[in-house]
Amino acid sequence: MRKLAKWLGRVLLMRLLLWALVVASAAFIVVTLARLSDDYAAAGSLRGLWHAEWRNGEALRRVFGGGVFQFLFLVVGWSAWFRLRLRELGQLRLRRSEQKYRNIINHAGEAIFLLDAEGRVLEWNKKSEDLFHQPRRNVLGRRLQDVAPQLQLDVGQIFADVVKAHRSLAFEVTLPLEGAVPRLLTMIFSAVLPGSGPLADREATFVVIARDITSEKQFESRLSETEKLVGIGQLAAGIAHQLNTPLGAILLSAQMLEDAARTEDEQDDIRRIIRQTEQCRGIIKGLLNFARPTGTERGRLDLAGIVRGTVYLMEKNLKVAGIEVGVEARTEPWVYGNRNELEQVVFNLLVNAMDAMEPLGQGGRIDIVVADGGAGEVLLTLSDTGPGIPAATRANIFLPFFTTKDYGKGTGLGLSIVARIVHEHGGRIELREHAGPGAVFDVWLPRARAGGGHVALIEDGDGEEGGTDVHSPTDPGDPGR
Repeated sequence: MRKLAKWLGRVLLMRLLLWALVVASAAFIVVTLARLSDDYAAAGSLRGLWHAEWRNGEALRRVFGGGVFQFLFLVVGWSAWFRLRLRELGQLRLRRSEQKYRNIINHAGEAIFLLDAEGRVLEWNKKSEDLFHQPRRNVLGRRLQDVAPQLQLDVGQIFADVVKAHRSLAFEVTLPLEGAVPRLLTMIFSAVLPGSGPLADREATFVVIARDITSEKQFESRLSETEKLVGIGQLAAGIAHQLNTPLGAILLSAQMLEDAARTEDEQDDIRRIIRQTEQCRGIIKGLLNFARPTGTERGRLDLAGIVRGTVYLMEKNLKVAGIEVGVEARTEPWVYGNRNELEQVVFNLLVNAMDAMEPLGQGGRIDIVVADGGAGEVLLTLSDTGPGIPAATRANIFLPFFTTKDYGKGTGLGLSIVARIVHEHGGRIELREHAGPGAVFDVWLPRARAGGGHVALIEDGDGEEGGTDVHSPTDPGDPGR
């Protein structure tokens, strides 16, 4: 019967059985009615049929005596069909219930899988497939240690601890991924003990809920960094108050020395001291703006001139490091912003490129291009010939306090301050993905409207507009810039 049911299918078999019972019942009823009709014709009337045969039961004995086997067969057949139908309906409800709960598990936001006492996978939802990159059909019946060996879990010991504790236990594990940043998971193990009911499991099973908490940990880390920034803001206020006084004295003395200088070389050196001092004051102010944003005065600025002026300030450091800098303006370089803050952007990007090439000990080259960035924007591109930035750290380079330098050699604030300044200017900054060594940063800034005012917080020589390629830093007053 089972082989026949498997061959025909349960639904088709039930239908065939139903039709057979209906036809047999109809035939039995027709034959029985035909016999009664013959008895009625012989008696002539119902009263006569009743008095002649029905009082002594002769008609019933004749009807059922001749078809008792058929009648019993139909009773047994209908009873079997109703029992099979009830069983089929129960199994259908069970399958629907199983499908409903399977859909719930598959649409859950966390990875959920079921393990037996040996650690073999009994169930595996869609989120588990996405998290571990293993389809359900490939993991059923396999041990969790074989499915995800990188987790390095002692499943047997965990199961024993869960049963002993009589509650769920949570573990934090790292999931290494090939070619990507490792993910941090929290895995909650719960025991389903065997029961005594007809549908209860005969052996203990374990439900595991795995959740990716990498983003939560990053959020907690950023929240902690934000608290650090609040402390830096308070500390920076005191530092600014204490440093502005000696910096003001240095600036005043340098200006007096500039007036008393006799040669052009002496004036250039003193002018460099003045600009570096003003740069220090600007950095302090920028740190204050980063920790506690304040309004800054902005105007129409020559971005190419700002770049050349910043390169000139770093001339000696660049020469010592053996690094050549090329500056090229391919479009009208006028942007709307704050000179001091934009100088800080260029300064930090240059320092970042210099620090990247310094360990190589072979010098290098930095190219800075000011080009058209699209509708209403100017694009500043800075590229270097350093080792580049690894793919694993690209997503974190603009985060505060993130640095790949050795301890004590970097604060991790340079690029985060750059991103903050660019954002406050209504622009954006991106690390370009490209083939080959080196890193390429693209900075988009809003283009200044024609006829706008020009406000400079630090006076500087005007740079000539144009596209001259500068292979080595020169004096900002040089007309060849």
